[in-house]
Amino acid sequence: MTNAFSQIRHADGRAYYQGTPLSLAEAQIMLNDDILRGRVRVGAYLQVDGGRLVLVNGPALRRSVNRPVPPALSPRGDQRG
Repeated sequence: MTNAFSQIRHADGRAYYQGTPLSLAEAQIMLNDDILRGRVRVGAYLQVDGGRLVLVNGPALRRSVNRPVPPALSPRGDQRG
């Protein structure tokens, strides 16, 4: 049985979502979209807490300076110059 959540609250108690029940996967997709649009900070995550779904604003992710970016992911692609 898949849990459905009709409410998602911020960790401080404010409402994040209230409406048609969502599966955890649907709620995660909604959160990903909101992060992409800048409505929720990067690093936020969903946590199931006693049958409730809670949005936790995690720490902002910092760019790693020690890990090289693969050429395929760089803005210039495989071009070197």
